[in-house]
Amino acid sequence: MKKLSTLVLGCTACLLLASCTPTSINPLSSPKTAQPDQRLLGDWYGDTNDSHDTYHFTLKKGAWMHVVITHSKTDDKPDSYDLFPTVIGKQTFLNVQMDSKDDKRKPLKMYVLLRYALSSDQKLSSWNMSSTVLAAAINAGKLKGIVQEDAHPITGGQPAQPDRDITLQDTSEHLANFIQSTDVDLLFSEKMSTLHR
Repeated sequence: MKKLSTLVLGCTACLLLASCTPTSINPLSSPKTAQPDQRLLGDWYGDTNDSHDTYHFTLKKGAWMHVVITHSKTDDKPDSYDLFPTVIGKQTFLNVQMDSKDDKRKPLKMYVLLRYALSSDQKLSSWNMSSTVLAAAINAGKLKGIVQEDAHPITGGQPAQPDRDITLQDTSEHLANFIQSTDVDLLFSEKMSTLHR
């Protein structure tokens, strides 16, 4: 099972702690054609019963941005990620770069793809991709990717869902086209905590 230590944009402590996070070998667009989202810059705060984590966004080079996540209730060192935005139609997405390793233990860059939206009252919401929708699309041949399912479904939710590892292997262009032709609310249905200024 792939787990991220921290949810970029909105988890109180962990990214979908009890479920798998789909990853992609390609981002939704090239960083060379993207633009940073200046609206994200600065500090954002989680505001739940068990977390007041701080998310500090800065600019790097070109479209690339950086976030440092400081945990309020643990002594863990801050987590940090490089990321850049992609705009598809009227929707905004983040390509969060994750360090991974291939089958031969060589370093490999992977991406977690998140949808995000900023409201007029300075709240930042984000959604992760649905493993159920992605698995169905891959199995139907609509997307290239690998679906690995644990024989014993233990993830939460009603009804319980299989414990899946999903790796998208499609091109950036095809991923973007798939998003445009799919109900974005179904594809990005895993709502995360909302951040505020």
